[in-house]
Amino acid sequence: MKNRALLNGFFLACILTAVICGSLSAGVNLNVDGTLTRSFTLDPGGKTRGEIVVQNAGDEESEVKIFLQDYLHYADGRALFQKTGTVGRSNASWITLTPNQAVIPAKGSLTINFTLSVPSDPKLKGTYWSLLMIEPVPKSLLTPGKQENDVDIQVVTVVRLAVQMITAIGKSGEAKLSFQSRSLTREKNGRFLTLDLENTGERLLAPHVWTELFDKKGQSSGKIDGSSHRIYPGCSARFVLDLSKLAPGGYKAVVVADNGDDNVFGANYVLELK
Repeated sequence: MKNRALLNGFFLACILTAVICGSLSAGVNLNVDGTLTRSFTLDPGGKTRGEIVVQNAGDEESEVKIFLQDYLHYADGRALFQKTGTVGRSNASWITLTPNQAVIPAKGSLTINFTLSVPSDPKLKGTYWSLLMIEPVPKSLLTPGKQENDVDIQVVTVVRLAVQMITAIGKSGEAKLSFQSRSLTREKNGRFLTLDLENTGERLLAPHVWTELFDKKGQSSGKIDGSSHRIYPGCSARFVLDLSKLAPGGYKAVVVADNGDDNVFGANYVLELK
């Protein structure tokens, strides 16, 4: 009996930010109407329903699987897509989906209906989340692969869409942000301050990071704007600030991470720019 070896390469076709909505690439002509983030604010025992519409812009029908996964991300670039229930703040068990698998006609669409039911547990607080995955089923899996030494080999690339499903329990949960590490690097294209920030609280944060540097005379260099990243509880993100325009010397850096509400976090550093 011949053996079939299937080498599956999974590439997630989404950027996990609040402002990006997108579509699959690499020849897969599917996209989600609206954003790739769905956020809901509910109390314990609360319930909501909604739908996600997937468009097939291709000339062929596409069969897809729809399922949930847990997700964690870290400042070092790791993104973990895990079995539901693995992450303590997963809301996957609160969500039911219909359908779980379907065929989207060419130039057609599929409506995914979901119900999100928060358990009636007064201890729930903060933010809970998971990913709703939309994964095409490759037609190549149904056809024989290239035969080599009595083994059929197929290399299958599966590109998936991920929709973030976020549940906030009212306005509850503590907002905490920890400045974990910093590094100052000099590269050909400039000088950069890199900061790793960890969400040590119970609520989703999306801080915008900026800094102001003061020289030894106390004169300000002006505000140096950085970037914004969404950080789930227990996760971390990396922020990079461009200090290339500053003259060499010693500075005191005041770094601010502004969450856009009443939560503003800060840290002070002494830097020696060379």
